[in-house]
Amino acid sequence: MAILELDRDGTVAIIKMNNGANKQDVGFALTLNGLLEEVQQDESAHALVLASTDEKNWSQGILVEWMFKEQEEGDGKDVITFFEQLDQIYSKLMLMPMPTIAAINGHAFGAGAFLATACDYRFMNAQKGFFCFPEIDLKMDFLPGVFSMMQHKLPDYKLPDLLYTGKRAAAAELERFFIVEKACDGLEDTFNTAMAFAASFNKDRDLIASYKRQINGAAAEKMVKLDLEHFSS
Repeated sequence: MAILELDRDGTVAIIKMNNGANKQDVGFALTLNGLLEEVQQDESAHALVLASTDEKNWSQGILVEWMFKEQEEGDGKDVITFFEQLDQIYSKLMLMPMPTIAAINGHAFGAGAFLATACDYRFMNAQKGFFCFPEIDLKMDFLPGVFSMMQHKLPDYKLPDLLYTGKRAAAAELERFFIVEKACDGLEDTFNTAMAFAASFNKDRDLIASYKRQINGAAAEKMVKLDLEHFSS
């Protein structure tokens, strides 16, 4: 089975992550970026759902063993490509000419949480899984562009708490702070609720794209620019 695959249900495009914990490396990023490009070019798609086929995980973020090995044994080019691809992924989600919806069935940690943050809407399983930025406990800083994306997308009255503590936030807490649309009743309900919401959209793609450029355009451009400057310095 492919690590990611694109499916359709009527006007809803569905990208399924099929690799267990769905940890991310350069292959994951390149594949996801390509699938997002395909969805973007599909004029019949009016909403996108990002889902996982694993019962426990949505995405546990970067495959750190791969990243550290690349940095220690290689020239690091694949790691830079990886982060550049992630910025392109987040930018595409922020500017896609349709609503983008994360159906968070399980754990979304680190870059998994970034991926969910870049989407327009989030639905989350209340029975299993946490949303977490563990970087504080891993003694890792954020790329400046990704940090600016989080500042743009997440409420400023909650973001510091998530970053300073590295806490594992459950769906009910995130719903209270308007980070997820709904804390859903289990695995199946999370996907079904996200899909029903996605299917409710049949809006003009050009107008959605215009709105999203006005809302997210400057933030997406800033994110890419800051990280490019970081890697070229």
